[in-house]
Amino acid sequence: MELLPTGQFISPKAIPGAVQQLLNPQLSAKPTQIVSGAIKSQLSPDGNTLAVITAGYNTVYTGASNSTLDKTDSTQYIFIYDVSGANKATPKLVQAIHQNNAFDGLAWNGNQTLYGTGGADDAVYVYSRPSALPSAQWSQTAAIALNHGKGIGSGVKPNAGGLALSGNGRILVVANNYNDSITIIDTTSNTIMSEYDLRPFNTSGTQGVAGGEYPWAVSLKSDDTAFVSSVRDREVVVLNLSNPAAPQFITRIPVKGNAYGMTLSPDQSKLYVAVSNTDQVAVIDTASHRVEKTIDIARQSGDGDDHGSGNNRKYSGRDTVNVTVSRDGRTLYAVNNGDNSIAVISLDGNEGYHVTGLIPTAYAPKDVTLSADGSQMYIINGKSNTGPNPLYTSGTTAQYQFGLEQSSLVSAPVPRGDVLARLTSQVDENNHYSVRESQSDRQTMNFLHDHIKHVIYVVKENRTFDQILGDLGNGSNGDPSLTMYGKATTPNFHNIAGNFVTIDNFADPGDGSMDGWSWVQHAHVTPTEEVSQQENYAGVSRGMSYESEGANRGLPVGLATTAMRDGASGGAYSTVTSSLPGGTANALPGIADISVPDAPFGYQKASIYDAVLQAGGTVRNYGGMVNNTGSIGTIASPLLNPFAAGNIQAYPLKPSLVTLTDPYYRGFDQGYPDTFRELEWNREFQQYVANGRLPSFEFVRMGSDHTGSYAQNVGQMGTAEQEQADNDFAVGKLIETVAHSPYAKSTLIVVVEDDSQAGSDHVDSHRAPAYVVGAYVKKNAVVSTAYSQVNAIRTMEDVLGTQHINLNTAYAQPMADVFDTGSDGSWTYTAVASTILRGTNVGNVATGPTSAGNDGNQYAQGPDIHPLHDATYWANATKGFDFSREDRVPPELFNRVLWTGVMGDKPYPVPHSIYTKMSAEGTKTVAAADDDDD
Repeated sequence: MELLPTGQFISPKAIPGAVQQLLNPQLSAKPTQIVSGAIKSQLSPDGNTLAVITAGYNTVYTGASNSTLDKTDSTQYIFIYDVSGANKATPKLVQAIHQNNAFDGLAWNGNQTLYGTGGADDAVYVYSRPSALPSAQWSQTAAIALNHGKGIGSGVKPNAGGLALSGNGRILVVANNYNDSITIIDTTSNTIMSEYDLRPFNTSGTQGVAGGEYPWAVSLKSDDTAFVSSVRDREVVVLNLSNPAAPQFITRIPVKGNAYGMTLSPDQSKLYVAVSNTDQVAVIDTASHRVEKTIDIARQSGDGDDHGSGNNRKYSGRDTVNVTVSRDGRTLYAVNNGDNSIAVISLDGNEGYHVTGLIPTAYAPKDVTLSADGSQMYIINGKSNTGPNPLYTSGTTAQYQFGLEQSSLVSAPVPRGDVLARLTSQVDENNHYSVRESQSDRQTMNFLHDHIKHVIYVVKENRTFDQILGDLGNGSNGDPSLTMYGKATTPNFHNIAGNFVTIDNFADPGDGSMDGWSWVQHAHVTPTEEVSQQENYAGVSRGMSYESEGANRGLPVGLATTAMRDGASGGAYSTVTSSLPGGTANALPGIADISVPDAPFGYQKASIYDAVLQAGGTVRNYGGMVNNTGSIGTIASPLLNPFAAGNIQAYPLKPSLVTLTDPYYRGFDQGYPDTFRELEWNREFQQYVANGRLPSFEFVRMGSDHTGSYAQNVGQMGTAEQEQADNDFAVGKLIETVAHSPYAKSTLIVVVEDDSQAGSDHVDSHRAPAYVVGAYVKKNAVVSTAYSQVNAIRTMEDVLGTQHINLNTAYAQPMADVFDTGSDGSWTYTAVASTILRGTNVGNVATGPTSAGNDGNQYAQGPDIHPLHDATYWANATKGFDFSREDRVPPELFNRVLWTGVMGDKPYPVPHSIYTKMSAEGTKTVAAADDDDD
């Protein structure tokens, strides 16, 4: 078993006889380069060849400093395996085909032609081999351009997705994932016959109604009926393609969640649809076009019973994304991306549809393919544990978090009987479904629920534990050689961790801000978001959009009307959408957001703040999920007190937060200091002190520790160290303010990073600093229990008495080990500013936190420290970087710029051949070569 940053475990080789092999393209110059993002697998009709296509980060850097993009090998791949004869149990890699871009489209036409979709290339690639021999080499014979130019959204490219081939092999249908349409191709000439827009404005003339958006998969019946799954709109669109030059709309089949992969039964009478968000398989009668049954994956393990309390609430989180049916039509296999399992479903008419067991997989499984005789299964996964960064793997240059993730292929005999029963128990254990909360934890959380009435949840940006706290020296597991912003720069974080609890085994499951913000809000990430992110972070050429924080394809989808969307974007929404097919009215209408899951208590409500509202609590949002008004250079002054001047700073994008957001609190903007944000938060806090109405839950965004926009910082902080110190002081002042208020004994403050992508850590690239401060928190303690953002949200659920928002929080352990319920609940804290902030414009007045008497602000003790370089250096070093939104800069290069700018001539962190590994019990030291499942 291997511990994931989510708090789950995986056991990919638990199936007896399983063989796992990494997706290594065997590049001569990079023999250990491993590919990520495996997304689709297909078996040739003769059963002798397995093809696997990837849609991952797969970006390689070379050169003396590993900062030069290798354009030749920074591609996606189609892996070709020989699975004939003796190779059936252990597939033999025959070839790894370079493909510039790719997505979830892979289809065979006979045994000698293969199609792969090109994602942002807006093309279908055609490959051929001279014979059907599994060892024959493939070559590209055509590239069929789909001619979209751009996707439907703001600044997004097209994204060619799922594929389906007609029974006679003459028609190929492509799901245009970012154009909400399908393209029909004549395979005899490799030419386009037609394109059909799936949205209601085209099919029925209905304006401003959502439908057919984010098409994912296509299935074709022999009678030319096409079924297309729509992820965003939770439906399957049915078309008649008997005249492929003029498709005819038939109907829309609604399903209860997000529709992903599909497969037809052998006799084509049934269509099985993977339905994420509700963890179901919808069974559609292909004659009547109706859902005749839904198969509920969750019923297998009883994971809807809320730890045996008997209320039978249904939690989602398994994220069923694909389905495969056996050739005899008696068994269906459903791939669950969220809990790393495959559900085995009996389709036997005598017994009815039911889940007979679960099979554990590697991390983030995407597809399963069966051998021709049905005896062997081939499971592909999208990612892996990263381990420490840098991690020593000889010849590998990528040390960025996405570059460390690896896909693999697991081949194993199809398990049955007692073996399947044992594997089902393993899945339950891996996901804590079979674990009941301890009596001591329950007592602790009950006590806190009775005594704590307010939670302030502060979310910061992108740091690892070692980067900030590696130099603590209090017995916690830190590596000071990796500490970039030590105690002199971040005196408050060091004092908070040292005086209260140092949590040195805390993980951020997210790989970047896109999924990081989903984990901090939802304790979960949706399959579309996870796949989109790997390609988005690989750069502009990959084409995928930033699908998070209230935006899909760059549009503010959380807002229902054009007027609201224009208001939140300064009119940009109408401007960028007016020329798109269907115009503004039909550009992702409605409030469906592919990054927000459902909760037991409502559609798209699986957020911690929605849970608080559902429980009758009150919420205030500061800077989360908002659009800022203009840039730092254009917004009205004064910046220090926008409320007094009536200068709106941000517009909320989340429906439930529209009336609960402070409009004078600025969102993500690296040119705007966190100390200015703290002043605005403090202004409202003092009102709550006066009126006694502090909300139950506050969501507070403070992201200056991301750093950037050095030449535009209105706080006169032009260096990374100063911006980090600004973040440190702002968080410290927030904690000080609460400590010296009437709310001190009834308030808990939880501080996390959204992700840990921007630094090195000797334990794990996902290990991050987290701080818990307030009443009944232990003092001067080190806690090494394995916790993550999921545990943090579970803790807040328990403290505030909310429902659990999904499977992850329902079965996560609360962070009980950080509390001391035997104390009297008293605590205090006084913030200090790093001396590196002298001369900057932070604090309560323009002169900054210069001395006692300036609202009590003081500098930290010790000699003054200064940035290694000035603002001009930092502006030049990041010239051309886009800091306007999260993570638009080249992440691998930015990390190296930060290291050099802060650490000077100290060599960039070298790979570790011996490292410390995260585990449930704490940490253990292992050799990199032995980093395998236990």
